[in-house]
Amino acid sequence: MILYHGSNLKINKIDLSKCRPYKDFGKGFYCTTIKKQAEFMATRVVKIYGRRKNIEYI
Repeated sequence: MILYHGSNLKINKIDLSKCRPYKDFGKGFYCTTIKKQAEFMATRVVKIYGRRKNIEYI
């Protein structure tokens, strides 16, 4: 199974302590099997928080 995560940075290791606590289903690392949905979320996150310098994007 391939899972996608929409983010504004590359995730090498999941660290739940960095997750926001008040999301739809609580604190967690959200993934989807739908690539377009993850791309949409990544675009949305970049618009809100911007890109981070010196980070490799995939």
